[in-house]
Amino acid sequence: MKVLCFCLLFKIIICCSASAQVRKITGLVSFNNERQSGVNIKDISIHTQAISNDIGEFTITAKTGDTLIARKEEFVKDTALVDDALYFVINLKKNPIMLKEVIVNAGALSPAKKLEDSKKDYHEIYRVGDKSNIIGPDNVDKIWSALSREGNNARNLQHTFNTDYQNSIIDHRFTKNLVMGITGYKAKRLDDFMIKYRPTYEMVKDANDYELGEYIKKEFCLAKKSGI
Repeated sequence: MKVLCFCLLFKIIICCSASAQVRKITGLVSFNNERQSGVNIKDISIHTQAISNDIGEFTITAKTGDTLIARKEEFVKDTALVDDALYFVINLKKNPIMLKEVIVNAGALSPAKKLEDSKKDYHEIYRVGDKSNIIGPDNVDKIWSALSREGNNARNLQHTFNTDYQNSIIDHRFTKNLVMGITGYKAKRLDDFMIKYRPTYEMVKDANDYELGEYIKKEFCLAKKSGI
């Protein structure tokens, strides 16, 4: 009897241990079908964290039952519960106060104008982050920029500005109305298609309207085959 109880207890311990196993999970952060880079994702249980990359994807160490918190400036903090899913999608919401300020102050700025304004408002980061032409006797500042944390942070912010600009160009052309008109998709199917088959900046930059339409048609055929 004691042996049987011990075996049952051992099995319970093994099952509990397996269910709480730490693993690598991947996911995507988006807002209104726009992939969000630079989002900080933190597991508040085991204190791991990650930052979403240029296409909004992230990988973080977590276990089932943990809570993930996603944070990005101008957005409402969001949470997600880790379950047995293999892929997580976190949909951010705009902070209502920040959204109102953007509408009032920004107007209908073009992506190029937004990038230009960012460079003017944060001109110091382009000086601090400059490590071009580093070889030379009088380039102490540029050597410092290349090696210092401040210089690295400045270059990261420059990269964020450029990424936001490229995403704005994509959003300006790869619109819901365009995709819906070609595919006939609506609601969640439309959202899923636009996230999964979002074109690259290089493709959108070089393609004319006809080529972009042909790209959507080709991806639409792939989507139907995969069941989207």
